[in-house]
Amino acid sequence: MSKWTGIFLLAVWTLAQGAGAEALAQGREVAVASDGQWEWEDPDWSPFSGSLKISRTLEISAAPGPEGLAWKVWGQLQFEASWDKQRDAQGKSVYGDHAALARAEVFGELRPASFIRIYGHLLHQDVDSGVKLDEAFVVLGQGRDFPGYLMGGRVYPAVGLFESFMVSDPITKVVFETQAIAVEAGWAGDWLRAGVSGYNPAVRRPGQGGDFWQTYLLRVDISPPAEALGGLKLVLGGAYTNNIAASGFFEEQVPGQRLESLPGGWSLSANAKWGPLTLLAEYLRADSFAAGTLEFAPPGSSVQPWAFNLELSWAVAEGWRLSGRWEGGGDLYSEAPQRQGGLCLSWEPVAHVGLALEYLRGEFDDGSRQDLITSQLSLFF
Repeated sequence: MSKWTGIFLLAVWTLAQGAGAEALAQGREVAVASDGQWEWEDPDWSPFSGSLKISRTLEISAAPGPEGLAWKVWGQLQFEASWDKQRDAQGKSVYGDHAALARAEVFGELRPASFIRIYGHLLHQDVDSGVKLDEAFVVLGQGRDFPGYLMGGRVYPAVGLFESFMVSDPITKVVFETQAIAVEAGWAGDWLRAGVSGYNPAVRRPGQGGDFWQTYLLRVDISPPAEALGGLKLVLGGAYTNNIAASGFFEEQVPGQRLESLPGGWSLSANAKWGPLTLLAEYLRADSFAAGTLEFAPPGSSVQPWAFNLELSWAVAEGWRLSGRWEGGGDLYSEAPQRQGGLCLSWEPVAHVGLALEYLRGEFDDGSRQDLITSQLSLFF
């Protein structure tokens, strides 16, 4: 066992004990014992970081200490086994299988004062060799009386929605998700959320110095009152960045991580919930990359990558959920399916445990196709 693995396991055990291991055994959340000053709400974290919101399945809260300090911790482990069939344009098939600890993560939140929140996120993934500090940022403001906020740290700038009820990440997230050191100022009201941020990209212009204040992101989310829509909870969002090449995917495809001209990119998204049904819809598009600037593109071609994701999820019964996805993209060649669709059935048999089975079939623009079956066991704490 490596040094980082040992530190990670020790941190998980220590935080779980401090937050209330007895509650874990009982399979319930720990209520915050306070006079109401500390209200552990579950806000929409889309202006800050998608991963914090998606992984916020179970929270364990600790009451404020004698000096008014409050904190909580939560996390999950995901074990996956997959089987896939790849068929090329000539009809030749290749089979494969894989099993791994796909994800292990711990989140922490600290509130030294009612208007200050500090977040941290330790993450291990199957593709990584150890544990990394995936997120660490501070939020000032965004209280009940004043929705304005200032945020800074290591985050995932909200270029897109990137949410899913499925096991596999959507193509939109795989291609366009961005991680960076960022500073953001914004407004998080009941029906309007808007933010502007500058962040530090890996892909920059040639020469010395960075593009921190020259790389920016604008995002707006509108959420009309559910009462006016007959109980429909709807969030419509849009974002624009002047450097879409800062995403993790493009970062690996740009030789030397330098571009003479930084391409912009934009997104539109919708999140609608009505009764047991939830619809997620998203479209992202990049401006044109100059010929020869992306390694996966044919030589001499100027590409304009784009992707979409449509997902409908149905809470069938207590603990059961059926989700379907239709997604695709363009100018991505063999890096992602041109069109892909499938279903996922998930079940929570007991508290802190989730099971899921997913099937996806994708078709690529060169005539090849892929069938992928993935099973997942998730443990929440």
